[in-house]
Amino acid sequence: MGGGFCLLAVREGGAFLEFNRIEKAALFEEINRGVVSHAYIVEGAEGVGKLDFALAAARAVLCHGEQAPCGVCSSCRKCEEGAHPDLHIYRPDGASFKVETVREIRRAVQLTPGEGDRAVYIMESAHAMTPSAQNALLKVFEEPPKGTVFFLLTEKRESLLPTVRSRGRSIRLSAAEDGDVAAYLRERYPKADAAAIEEAVRMAEGSYGKAESILKKEGRAEREAALKLCELLFRPTGRYGLYTAFLGQKGKRDGTVQIIDHLTAAAKDVLVTKLGCGKSAFLHPDKAAEYSADNTAEALYCIFEALLDCARSLRRNTDGGTALTELCRRVTQGKG
Repeated sequence: MGGGFCLLAVREGGAFLEFNRIEKAALFEEINRGVVSHAYIVEGAEGVGKLDFALAAARAVLCHGEQAPCGVCSSCRKCEEGAHPDLHIYRPDGASFKVETVREIRRAVQLTPGEGDRAVYIMESAHAMTPSAQNALLKVFEEPPKGTVFFLLTEKRESLLPTVRSRGRSIRLSAAEDGDVAAYLRERYPKADAAAIEEAVRMAEGSYGKAESILKKEGRAEREAALKLCELLFRPTGRYGLYTAFLGQKGKRDGTVQIIDHLTAAAKDVLVTKLGCGKSAFLHPDKAAEYSADNTAEALYCIFEALLDCARSLRRNTDGGTALTELCRRVTQGKG
């Protein structure tokens, strides 16, 4: 599948603001020295610009100019237009990469590049590969045909098999500065309310994509559901109330995963507030302080770990009712 090149950048006050610029500059310097790995594992939180980074890197790898990416050669222009025959992008089929998709990639890499002597294969959400799909990819990932370059994009490097992780060069994209995220939002949404931008920046934790989603109210229902559930999660309450609230979500897997992710962020906020070792992101600081006063640090650790395990179970397609029942049991047990 082809994909267009999209430079994640804005102009702020007349200055050109490009994201992940330090990581891009370091990789471009290597590519221009002729140092190109056959595989890169690009890790970073959701919305930090992993695809943008991989597309920029692909443009540099495929560039015919003297200084890559030159932006003017035919290869760079085709990448930017999403029309380069040697730039291939693959995304999960639903919740995971199927073995059939990986087999398609294995067949594709055996073909001679249409232009030049290199071909780039980008796999978004590579952590969504099942173990069998990763094993199917492993042979070609270890020893791809000459000129083949893989970019595996992931939010959870630990979800990749050790044999896959060891075959690629790791590049971690760090969270952006709040000021850069705010500048991005002001440029993209000039009519947005200043308070709304401030809230989106606070909740995004350095993720451009997450900040934009919050500002556009995408996933608003899940965030509001999570905030309501926080009252049951962190306040003194009986097990029945937790069961009733959580199990009402069991038939909505995608939405439930989002809610659990939000609750995990909330639990982190309350815990760091309790320990005095960080600032609140998802919750308003005042609310995080209230919840921390109602719980011991030990109870908050239990809640946080239970939420992490629940999210992992749901992403492994464990029965939703079973995963949520176990979550409720561990939370109430942890709170004593």
